[in-house]
Amino acid sequence: MTDSIEREASVRASLERSLGVVFTSDLTAHLKRDGVIVVAPTLSLLDCAVAIALDDKARVAAWLADGSVRRASEEERAHWPSAPQREWLAVVVQPFVLVQLQQANA
Repeated sequence: MTDSIEREASVRASLERSLGVVFTSDLTAHLKRDGVIVVAPTLSLLDCAVAIALDDKARVAAWLADGSVRRASEEERAHWPSAPQREWLAVVVQPFVLVQLQQANA
C-alpha cells in the first residue's frame, strides 16, 4: 500500500513540474498524430494526468464515458490552427498531450 501511495506521489510531483501553458501552435504536431487529449474544465488536469500515467482504468473509463476526457475531434484538429495563440494548460503523458482550455480563453 505504501509503495502505491509513494508511486502516485512521485508521479504527481513529476507531472506537476511539467504542467504549463502552451499555445495551440505548440500542439500542431500532436494534433496531426491525433495525440491531443482534451480535459473538461470541471476536472483537475493534474488528476487526469496522474490517473492516465498510473493506468487507472476505472477512473479514465468513467471520464471517457461521460465525455469529460476525450481525444480532440477531427473538427477541432482542423480548426484549432486558425487560433494559434489560444492558451492551454498542458501536460505530457506519453504518448499523449493532455490539454485544458485556460479560463480566459473559454
